[in-house]
Amino acid sequence: MSTTAAIELVEVRKSFGATPIIRGVSLVLEAGTRQALIGPNGAGKSTLFNLITGKYPVTTGRIRVKGEDVTDLTPYEINRRGLARSFQVTNIFTRMSVFENLRCAALWGAGYRYSFWHRVSTARAVNERAETVLEQLNLTERRDVPQAGSDPAVGRLALRGRSARAADLAPDPKRRWLAQVAAPLEQTP
Repeated sequence: MSTTAAIELVEVRKSFGATPIIRGVSLVLEAGTRQALIGPNGAGKSTLFNLITGKYPVTTGRIRVKGEDVTDLTPYEINRRGLARSFQVTNIFTRMSVFENLRCAALWGAGYRYSFWHRVSTARAVNERAETVLEQLNLTERRDVPQAGSDPAVGRLALRGRSARAADLAPDPKRRWLAQVAAPLEQTP
């Protein structure tokens, strides 16, 4: 096992029923490097990401993040160990501001889910979390810009662009903002 590996997979396999999808993947991703996973549709790329981040359970094999075995952990437990992920589809509310969109993610992470009877303005920790993320992304001046406003780049910039593409392995907390803003408020290190 590599002591500097950000992510290490050892003979990871995944089957859905009798159908093998991932057939013994072993790889080491060193901290600070960039890698690409390419292949045709149906090759198992998304399944592999879902295994690494805990969305799907591994059939056999081991997955380590920074040397720690995370094979049987839940996605939020893996996230708390420093591994975040982003998704290809980013859903935003086009009639809401950048801040309001970030606050929605923070509300979800705080456990509000679909609690329509709570006053958002009184959720102090949630509002502070959204403000912190705005600062980390250097978007404070665009705080109140609507997503469907005159600047179409705002939505991509705030909720996808420079942060989400690098979120999966980035050691810098500014790059893990999406997972951080949606993570439970009572996080432990």
